[in-house]
Amino acid sequence: MNYIDGLRQDTAQLPNGMVFNARIKFMERICLALLDKKLPRYHFPQLQLSEDEIKAYMENNIQLDEIEYQAMSAHLEEFDHDLGEFRTYLQTRFGYWATITQDFVEQFPELFPNQVFLELMAGNGYLSKGLRDLGVKSYCTDDLSWAKHDQTGNQRVTEVESLDALAALEKYGTNVDTVLLAWSPDREDIDYRVLQKVRELGVNFLVIGEKYGATNSKEFWDNAKLVDDPRIDELNKYYSRYDLVHDQVYLVK
Repeated sequence: MNYIDGLRQDTAQLPNGMVFNARIKFMERICLALLDKKLPRYHFPQLQLSEDEIKAYMENNIQLDEIEYQAMSAHLEEFDHDLGEFRTYLQTRFGYWATITQDFVEQFPELFPNQVFLELMAGNGYLSKGLRDLGVKSYCTDDLSWAKHDQTGNQRVTEVESLDALAALEKYGTNVDTVLLAWSPDREDIDYRVLQKVRELGVNFLVIGEKYGATNSKEFWDNAKLVDDPRIDELNKYYSRYDLVHDQVYLVK
């Protein structure tokens, strides 16, 4: 929890820094859930400071002398920068890439009832963990190749079968209704090959990622047909977009 302690140290240097305590406590609850191999309960709010928050805070401390005011401004900038590192911390510390929360996963059996899921490249299995906790059948697969480099695959929260994406589709593709792929790497074209295979199977394909951004290959986005669907709109109401990364759920054909 060194990251959370660091945020508290940041606010300790700020006049009336306790005004930021609620934000830090929310982030701490996220970390504690992940430490306990559970999903965070609620989707995340915007965590970095808004322009209005910064303006209001600085106006509330206008009585400081010039030296104190400059120091406060510098410490506030450092705190805001450190808030922006939360995604990186979750990825490196927990292998938590897509922002899978309980309230998000709870929408799946409501919007896609009586379906069997196959999660590809699942990492630590956060999405399948949430589905299985709800009694939803989800095959959870990953070849765990990332486990050599970071915590992705090293802190599994549910049983993950060691299969690469194409082998998993070959084994389970005819037994499932929906294939799930969250945060496929942006420099590998495996996602495009998965797309081709999913099309052959004719099943639903739900992808969590940032279009032409932090996830998935250019070849994938160039060829993916993104389907408008009210169920996806509803899912995205619960999917966290809490920083500069604008990932979301897509239904892909």
